[in-house]
Amino acid sequence: MYYCHKVFITFFCNKGIEPEIIDLLQGRISSSVFVNHYYRPDINQIITKRIRPVLGELMQ
Repeated sequence: MYYCHKVFITFFCNKGIEPEIIDLLQGRISSSVFVNHYYRPDINQIITKRIRPVLGELMQ
């Protein structure tokens, strides 16, 4: 599982997805004050416009 986790993170980082978004996708919450109190991304828009287009490439 660690290897799959690492591949997932590396792939999305290389595609330009911010670490905060990757953490949210994995169900983790950052310890950063900014993320905890001020960072409120539109997760539906991020998933449909940035994540879904590259998922096919990840599966290959």
